[in-house]
Amino acid sequence: MGLFSRRRPSVSVRYVARAADADGLDQQVFFTNGSEACLRPTLRFEPLDPYGRVLPHVEVGSVLGIDRGELVAPPGSEISDVLHFHGQGARLVRAVRIGASSIEEVDLPDLTQPVEVLMVDLSMKATLDPEEFWGVGVANPNDTPVSVSITLVELEDERPGDDLRQAVDAVTLQQPVELASRGHDVVWLPEETRGRFHTVLGHVVVPWVGPPELEPPTPA
Repeated sequence: MGLFSRRRPSVSVRYVARAADADGLDQQVFFTNGSEACLRPTLRFEPLDPYGRVLPHVEVGSVLGIDRGELVAPPGSEISDVLHFHGQGARLVRAVRIGASSIEEVDLPDLTQPVEVLMVDLSMKATLDPEEFWGVGVANPNDTPVSVSITLVELEDERPGDDLRQAVDAVTLQQPVELASRGHDVVWLPEETRGRFHTVLGHVVVPWVGPPELEPPTPA
């Protein structure tokens, strides 16, 4: 390699405050995994105002749980989550300082790509219209079965002034969708959800590996 060549970092994170197009999501965080292993990040966020000053009274949360270690990034992929802000000064957030509480390798060798989810109408065609949102199309591009968690996201109807569009509610379906390798399915939604939710997000459910269970004590 040349004297001034630089190695590409194996992991990177970025925050995009405002979506580039009208149908995109504001306040997204992206985690890029350039390594050869599946990674489970647990990120932390410090909200900043337009001048880069910390907003101490603002609380930060995420829709899918990238701040709780609930997402996994397959090797060579990019995953995303949507942040939401609450408290005094929440409308002033324009950037976040990102740190990592942990980044763990996950033993999922056959998971090579993120799952795909989208809103569909009654004809099972993709739609962006909340009034035509009848179901969730979900596809697994991997050569291994997966469980997929699906979350419906409600956004503010319009951006107030120059403010960013917030996620105001998120509902995760009670049961994950079980997909075979290279499988796909449609999850139909109840009538009362029509017109309420603006987008849908999904991610692979990662098996939690905790400390080994202790054997019960032997009675004296």
